[in-house]
Amino acid sequence: MSNTIVVTKNNGVALIKMNAPATRNAITEPEMLEKAVQAFQDIELDESIRVCVLTGVDKAFSSGGNVKDMLYREKMFAGNPLELQEGYRRGIYRLSKLMYAFEKPLIAAVNGVAVGAGFDLVLLCDIRIASNKARFASNFVNLGIIPGDGASWLLTKVVGAQRAAELVFTGRMLDTDEALDIGLLLKVVDSDQLIDEAMTLAESIASKPINVLRIAKRLLASTDRLSYSDHLDLCSANQAMLHHTPEHIAALEKFLGVK
Repeated sequence: MSNTIVVTKNNGVALIKMNAPATRNAITEPEMLEKAVQAFQDIELDESIRVCVLTGVDKAFSSGGNVKDMLYREKMFAGNPLELQEGYRRGIYRLSKLMYAFEKPLIAAVNGVAVGAGFDLVLLCDIRIASNKARFASNFVNLGIIPGDGASWLLTKVVGAQRAAELVFTGRMLDTDEALDIGLLLKVVDSDQLIDEAMTLAESIASKPINVLRIAKRLLASTDRLSYSDHLDLCSANQAMLHHTPEHIAALEKFLGVK
């Protein structure tokens, strides 16, 4: 049985490891891509899991697309233009859309290089922690192609329009100091502390009520499509519901010391 994607679950947290060091965890590999989709689908439906952490193994978080496959037009890069378009839609876009719509908090623990579509995986996470060995690049232009997996949209959302334009147009590599400075990362830690830091944060979040986390993430996502007034209407509807949950009553009693 292949172990290109390894999932462990503990204390309400699922840890997904991309485990294909020979390709530097290239997410376009068909088997890895399919197993990643299956892992996120399973975690979304698992009510025992409240938070998910995504990381890689060895020296890379993910190299994104397999460049050799691009050159020789193999696997997802095979076929004529229409077949390639459909390959994107049925292939990596399934994972991108699944991660974007994922309703549980998602933390990237970036252990090494994250470039191209691998960088997009980082951007699709809610919170990003990196090893001091991590590096980042939206390097599509260096290969004579455009950001094909949503990078332009995602980068603009995370770092703003001007910085996104500069990174997309140059394809240059960012180190962790700059990534932290522009708000791409929450924090940078020593490589041997990365998973512990990510899991500590994940377990802290996982201690909160699962329905509250799910609704809070929906509210954060709503800022992309709702006006402030409509967002407040959504808040009021959900807040009214949550005021009547057992978790809310228990939290109030604990806060006030009421038995």
